[in-house]
Amino acid sequence: MAHEKVLLVDDASDILEINKSYLEDEGFEIYTAETIAEAMKIIQVINLDCIVLDVMLPDGDGFALPAKIQVYTKAPIIFLTAKDQDEDKIAGLTAGADDYITKPYSLPELTLRIKAHIKRNMTSEGFLIEFNPLRINVKTREVTINDLPIHLTNREFDILRLLCETPNVIVPFQRIYSHVWGDDTNCDNHLVMVNISYLRKKMEKVAPDITFIKTEWGLGYSFAYPPIRNSVSLK
Repeated sequence: MAHEKVLLVDDASDILEINKSYLEDEGFEIYTAETIAEAMKIIQVINLDCIVLDVMLPDGDGFALPAKIQVYTKAPIIFLTAKDQDEDKIAGLTAGADDYITKPYSLPELTLRIKAHIKRNMTSEGFLIEFNPLRINVKTREVTINDLPIHLTNREFDILRLLCETPNVIVPFQRIYSHVWGDDTNCDNHLVMVNISYLRKKMEKVAPDITFIKTEWGLGYSFAYPPIRNSVSLK
């Protein structure tokens, strides 16, 4: 499973190590830098999901960094700093930061803020598709139901994404085959049916009480939302 990539920038190595260890335990992939120069090298080569910055750095003013960062990435920026005056907070947010947290802070709060900003950014960028309790991360190609992962093949993922783009609308066999297999001239209905059968089984294994994919007999399939509620026998 892919992990969200977070860059921590702080010239205090002890704080970096504490934050890094905690956030890695929370499932993030962490990169660290102690200077603006180090941070910019990472930002230019790593596709980051969030950046957490100190303001007071040895080689420059952190408030000047968001403008430089935004040339390379749209990842949300959180200032994490001891500068706690109102004018500092205004300066940070005006500079382009998405959030401003003052020291001292709690690690659980920092974690929640990072997760919230990553989720909001992915949604606004079109990376996150949500039909509660189904969540599809287009960027990482991860799918969960009730936060439980479903491991799909590339074709199963492409079918699910295609269907959920038009909820409650019939998607013909030909459209599915053309989109997933890249063939506009032929259509193998059986191949489509087999892949959807596998997709359904994987989804039902995680959530046997609901069905998102509805068979439209003789035509194709549709994405049912709200999902169809199934009666589940308890044996």
